[in-house]
Amino acid sequence: MATNLVEKLPESVLLNIFHHLASKDLGRVGMVCKNWHRIALDYSLWQHVDLRGLSLWKESIITLIEKISPFVSVMNISGCGLSVAFITTLAEKCVKLKTLSLQGAYFTDLVYNFRLCWNSFKTLENLDVRFLEGLCSNVFIEHIHLFRNIQSLGLANINSSGELERVFMSLRNLRIVHFQNCPSLKDSNIDTLAGCCPKLESLCLTGCIYVKGSTFPRLFAECRNLQTLLMSCTRLQNSNIMKTDWSKASLTELDFSYCYGIGESGLMEMLPKLTDLRYLQLSFCGWGRAFSDNVISVMSQMNYQQLEILDIHSSFNITGKTLCKFAERCPRLASLCVGSAITSCEELRSLLKNLRNLKHFYITKQATIKTENVFTNIKKFCPRIETLALYNFYAINRYRVENALVELVAACKYLKVLCIRGTNVPLRTELAQLADKVKTCTKRNDIEISRRPYFLLSGAKLCLDSALKNSTHLN
Repeated sequence: MATNLVEKLPESVLLNIFHHLASKDLGRVGMVCKNWHRIALDYSLWQHVDLRGLSLWKESIITLIEKISPFVSVMNISGCGLSVAFITTLAEKCVKLKTLSLQGAYFTDLVYNFRLCWNSFKTLENLDVRFLEGLCSNVFIEHIHLFRNIQSLGLANINSSGELERVFMSLRNLRIVHFQNCPSLKDSNIDTLAGCCPKLESLCLTGCIYVKGSTFPRLFAECRNLQTLLMSCTRLQNSNIMKTDWSKASLTELDFSYCYGIGESGLMEMLPKLTDLRYLQLSFCGWGRAFSDNVISVMSQMNYQQLEILDIHSSFNITGKTLCKFAERCPRLASLCVGSAITSCEELRSLLKNLRNLKHFYITKQATIKTENVFTNIKKFCPRIETLALYNFYAINRYRVENALVELVAACKYLKVLCIRGTNVPLRTELAQLADKVKTCTKRNDIEISRRPYFLLSGAKLCLDSALKNSTHLN
């Protein structure tokens, strides 16, 4: 009876149902009957294709690609094993393909002399080839210079600087470049990039340990549209920061976290000139000593009207008093990781009362700050709070903590994540259990009690991951 009813459903209803299925499930429903097979090949179902988890060397997959190739604009095959036949079919027949994610992919049958045609991937705009395994990495690096329309590019573990030079000289439309853990990348390569890619808007060099920043002057002189600079875990040197004219920069997003070679003088030279920043990440900058009260005092003389995200975790030379004064200059601040900078309930209150738009807050406990006072002040001053992350906070006075948390959860309707972390496992577990109990008694089952501070993972907007994500929504 049920089967007959399903068979009588209009094609428009079936198509709508199929839109909710994953790409790999569409192949299965297409085998039910001829009618479903025809509907399952509708062009609207195959504009965004996610084949992760499938064996892409099978003949049936290649046949599928040949059928859907005229429709595909976005494809994610990250982590998949690829055959030469599959990638060749993709390159030649997916004539509308704009976004290709190959992160962590590998070839299963690669031959030494494999070559792609000169007109392969001629419509491709976004390419992610980070962490390709084995020879797969070399194959794509050797061919990237052919894909002349690429605007967003992600690379990792590149060992040949010569190939990078050829890539930069060929891809003059690059807007977003993401390098990660590339030991061969040097300042000379950044110099070439600056000279060849004037449209550059976002540059990520995370973990590229031989980049020292000596070519920053040319980078900002040539790339006038550069808005995002992500340099975490590089060997930036303070002397190179000092000799750069930061007044020429138009940066809105900056990450200098875990850059041990930067000093206080470098930040004092740079940050007061970057008042349009939206995102600023300085965790453990200069071994946690570079971002200091002196730097904040100079910054407090400016207005940071656009600053939304500030992470100064593991910054040991700042005090709550100067941080509170700076917060007055940041009316749009929505995400703040203060670490251990706030040392008293008075400082906490003074800070939060100026942050009415705060949505994400991460704080490490200091001796005089009571857990219940954190909850009370968040409830009072931050009605839009979504994520509250506490490190080494415990329920010492269980009754007061529970009451304060009940009031917080009841009042702050946008609160979605309470992150509880700490080194004392029994005490941390006790607070997490209490929070779970409060969630139940307030009937707020939409709140997650977690050990992972999600908001710290959300950073720059203008980056490769955002470009890949946006291409899925826009196409």
